[in-house]
Amino acid sequence: MTCVMTWAISSIAFAQQPSQKTGDDLPQMAPEVAPPQTAGAPVEIDGRPILLIYSSVAGISPEERAANIEKRILGIARRNAVAVESIRAEDHGAWTEITVGSDALMGITESDAKAAGRPRAQIGAEYAEIIRRTVTTYRQEHTWRALLRGIVSSLIATAAFVLILLALFRIRRAIRRRLETWIPGTEDGYSPKSFRSRLARYLVLPLLGTGVIIVMVAVLALLELYATFVLRSFPSTRYVSMQMSRWTISESSGLASAIWNYLPNLVVVAVIVMAARYLIRLNKFIFAEIQEGKLTLHGFYPDWGTPTAKLVRLLIIAATAVVMFPYLPGSNSPAFRGISVFLGVLLSLGSTSAVSHGVAGTILTYMRSFSVGDFVKIGDTIGEVVERNLLVTRIRTQKHEIVTIPNGTVLGGMVMNFSAEARKNGVIFYTTVSIGYSAPWKKVHELLIAAALSTEDVLETPRPFVLQSNLDDFYVSYELNAFTTHPENMQHIYSDLHQSVQDKFNEARIEINSPHYTSLRDGNRIAIPDDYVPTTYEEPAFGICEVKESEGFQGKKRARVSSKVPPSNS
Repeated sequence: MTCVMTWAISSIAFAQQPSQKTGDDLPQMAPEVAPPQTAGAPVEIDGRPILLIYSSVAGISPEERAANIEKRILGIARRNAVAVESIRAEDHGAWTEITVGSDALMGITESDAKAAGRPRAQIGAEYAEIIRRTVTTYRQEHTWRALLRGIVSSLIATAAFVLILLALFRIRRAIRRRLETWIPGTEDGYSPKSFRSRLARYLVLPLLGTGVIIVMVAVLALLELYATFVLRSFPSTRYVSMQMSRWTISESSGLASAIWNYLPNLVVVAVIVMAARYLIRLNKFIFAEIQEGKLTLHGFYPDWGTPTAKLVRLLIIAATAVVMFPYLPGSNSPAFRGISVFLGVLLSLGSTSAVSHGVAGTILTYMRSFSVGDFVKIGDTIGEVVERNLLVTRIRTQKHEIVTIPNGTVLGGMVMNFSAEARKNGVIFYTTVSIGYSAPWKKVHELLIAAALSTEDVLETPRPFVLQSNLDDFYVSYELNAFTTHPENMQHIYSDLHQSVQDKFNEARIEINSPHYTSLRDGNRIAIPDDYVPTTYEEPAFGICEVKESEGFQGKKRARVSSKVPPSNS
């Protein structure tokens, strides 16, 4: 039967509309048709193709012919009164016709025989045998007993499927509860570096996360088996079940074959990953030795160890990915290449600023402008550096605000590091006080230095000093400079220092002010310290002019009378 069906599928069938075999119908079958140009339309019984129709006759397409032939065969199969032996092939000279009793099923012309590559009589005999066997099989399978047997089998399979699913979910929940109870015990009762703790942390916990995937795969496998069994229990869907089974077996065997063929590449990938892993460990060891000062390289600072180790590790990972890429499954597929190109374009267009900040972060690392924990001023922001990574630098201000600055901005701006010199001899902080010329500058120096030494976190050595930064019109600007090793407390140091300056000057009866004069110089006391005033110096008298007005022949006249009035202290 298999041989006959193979020949039948590879041949060309000819069919017409249901009709009685009369003289009026025969001329419609006479015209020759050209060899088929399409794949053909199958004639299916219970979903199984038994014949292929390629050519069209009298304007009827192959699909319509196949549908008509299928209806005729099913009509004969359902009429048990029609004997199977009555299906036969008859030669009519120009064509061969397959009939059942007085009804015509289909016809075969010379063009059909040429397309099949066999004699027309042989093709007619084969087609007739295929139809007889199809009708016999259909009548044997489509009985009430077969239908009842399929329903009972389906009900049993459904009950078994539900019970297996319930058991599977219950087993999963029980295993999960046991593992969730066991994992905390391993963490509490064993060392974190013990085998059982690492097994729970690195093996069992990931299994808990992937347990849902495993269960879903099992459910899909059970569903496929259940559907295949139920479809196989009914004749109308038995062929669909066979197709599902064949597809599953084909895909599974293809997957197993692909895995088997990939094993050599998998070995290469494993070797590359192991080599990269040991290179990363060697890189970490070498730069850790440099970081701790156990290994010294000329011109390479110890604080460069950690960032350089990260850069080298990134290069090792990138090189590993490039070397390993050709051995990955699907690396040569168009989809994989399209995704690679898309990601490359996306990164090149969307990460320009990120790349610039990353390059700036790398440059800042080797410039050694500041480190984490330093007290710095970047732009207008003053505070302690709490984090520095490849892209940004974070500063905690004296008001406990976290300010994030992109490394590109840091590299392009000014960085003032207060902690660099504070670790050595101390960093200088300064403040300016303006005092009138009447106060002796030596006394002012003495008071300012005393105020600085009485301030907390100010160093006695090096000693504070005072600079007379400016000689203005009415006062002198004194700049007090002091040293400290705690620049992070500068806000409090400035406040305490200003309080001490006020106290010292108040105790010495010297006003902290910036006098401004609006006066005539002939009546003011000279504005220099008393130590420089001669003993014979007399304060000049202030001249007052009295103006008298009188009326005369020529109008108003003024008379000026002068008198000397000693100036008052005010």
